[in-house]
Amino acid sequence: MTLEEKYEPKRFVELVFADQIARDTCARYAQSKPYKHLMLWGPPGSAKTTTARVILRERFATANYDGLLDEFNAAELTPDDFEMLLNTAALQRVNTGEAILIINEFDEIEKEDQAKWRAWMDRQKWIKLIVTTNEKPGIQGVRQKLMPALLSRFECVELVPPSLQDWLPRAQSIFRQEGHNTAYNELENLLGSFDGDIRNMLPIIESALDGLEAANLPAASAKPLLKVVSTARSEL
Repeated sequence: MTLEEKYEPKRFVELVFADQIARDTCARYAQSKPYKHLMLWGPPGSAKTTTARVILRERFATANYDGLLDEFNAAELTPDDFEMLLNTAALQRVNTGEAILIINEFDEIEKEDQAKWRAWMDRQKWIKLIVTTNEKPGIQGVRQKLMPALLSRFECVELVPPSLQDWLPRAQSIFRQEGHNTAYNELENLLGSFDGDIRNMLPIIESALDGLEAANLPAASAKPLLKVVSTARSEL
């Protein structure tokens, strides 16, 4: 199991947000039945899909249901798949009392199919969608791949990539769960090149943990983290 798989957030409290408004909006969807479809947008690595999964897990937990997530990719969907989506949502409603489907890369829906999607969503109002996109929906001056009539069906939430300071508590928690009490200043030095994309941070953390394990130290605080990792790598 990779570090990403092991420490992928499962609960809302484990998510990291850079913006309080985005956090509050996502919390509302996680804690109560959504009244509108939700669109999470932002650059790659801003945890859009992870956030969508956590929201759905929180809704499942409310219904005391521990089943699989219903997640799709718009690049693989056409109007011919509406019946399949309908059946999936119906089964979810039987198990949880509501139907919420995750669709990633929603902007990949073909232009000629978007009116059909809008009509289908309007007919099936009991189904709610949580979708993700790297696009900038509704931002003036930005070329839009999704038609305004389709966008209007969603509450759009921008997920701004968290800063290193936003991520330090989560990073420290990972080290502690692995048995290493690492100080903030050590983590700041280790992760100083963090660019906001969590996919780029986790390999650094994983490499550091491998180095600590190779050094056979019970606690990272025994020596400066960077020195331990550097020494361990040179001896491998």
